Amino acid sequence: MGNNNNNVCPDSCCTGDEILCIGIPCPIDIVLLGIELQVELPCVRLTSPGPLTEDQIQQLLDVLQGVLGSLGNLGGAGGVVEGEE
Repeated sequence: MGNNNNNVCPDSCCTGDEILCIGIPCPIDIVLLGIELQVELPCVRLTSPGPLTEDQIQQLLDVLQGVLGSLGNLGGAGGVVEGEE
């Protein structure tokens, strides 16, 4: 793993005018259950063909806050909260 011969990553694909853009131009090495994997995800881009309304912007913000909140909770204790199943 990590045997990238040129050690140079290309520039990110993000231009700054997207609703959301995640640019990971270099592969990521991951070990899952003892198996070495390489994830290549150069660009995830969310755009709109036209201007967004205030309601659409608020809906997007609500969804993104939920997703980011869920990602933040992945690192928690992971147990069942008393009274919840």
